[in-house]
Amino acid sequence: MKSFVMAAAVGLSLAAGSAHAQTAIQPGLWEVSDKTTMEGVQPMPSTSREVCVKANEATLERLIYPTPDDFAKHGCSFAPGPKQDGIFKATTACPATDQTPGVTAEAEISYTPTSYEGLGQLTVKSKDGTTVKGSSVLNGKRVGDCP
Repeated sequence: MKSFVMAAAVGLSLAAGSAHAQTAIQPGLWEVSDKTTMEGVQPMPSTSREVCVKANEATLERLIYPTPDDFAKHGCSFAPGPKQDGIFKATTACPATDQTPGVTAEAEISYTPTSYEGLGQLTVKSKDGTTVKGSSVLNGKRVGDCP
């Protein structure tokens, strides 16, 4: 089950997005974190990292999604939600493979040019049909200029 959960966490990272929508943020050094919880599974530790966002890539999608090439490589699909000022919504789905379960994630993120916070609802389904639901809390803030 542990490998199933770790694969789900990887799937979540992939399901978090693509570069289809372009939601402007301020370039600079960002601190981003997420905390994923899966039903019936021991809590996973929060992850946190710093990301340098350059002016030509200053979008919310750059912070929460893998590159478009990685997204496509895993066969993931992306469906943006209705556009609203300060709110980003999207649904993503990545199919199951021999190494990872399939993941469907619905995200709703409130954002400003210098911060964001939101929640993702996850459904993880292995090839054998086992389904686990979970959620992920996403946060980020601009902390300064890139080094």
